[in-house]
Amino acid sequence: MNQSPTVYKPIEDLIKSLQPQTISKERRAILQPLIDAIQQKVTQNETIRLNFICTHNSRRSHLSQIWAQTVASYFNLRHVFCYSGGTEATALFPMVAETLKKSGFLIHTISEGTNPVYSIKYTD
Repeated sequence: MNQSPTVYKPIEDLIKSLQPQTISKERRAILQPLIDAIQQKVTQNETIRLNFICTHNSRRSHLSQIWAQTVASYFNLRHVFCYSGGTEATALFPMVAETLKKSGFLIHTISEGTNPVYSIKYTD
């Protein structure tokens, strides 16, 4: 896999600072079937679709979707498409947007209202 940083510098620095060896053995065992399934698709050059679901789709699922898509781009995985959803329609929690901004993402509000639409960019 070709590593080709295609993300804004602050995000690249944050990704480089991650220490995957700190993930516990128990957590790795839980994640291993997902890792194997994704790796098989990467090896076979197949499309990978990841859908992150959380009750309100306002915090965890959005963060997971955004970071998964960003890391896929960072590692030059071109056939990865990430989504998020929930059992209730809820707006993005404001602190999620602030957290992403502090991490180096560019965020622009496209439409206002009870469930605003945002553009969230990790690269140009």
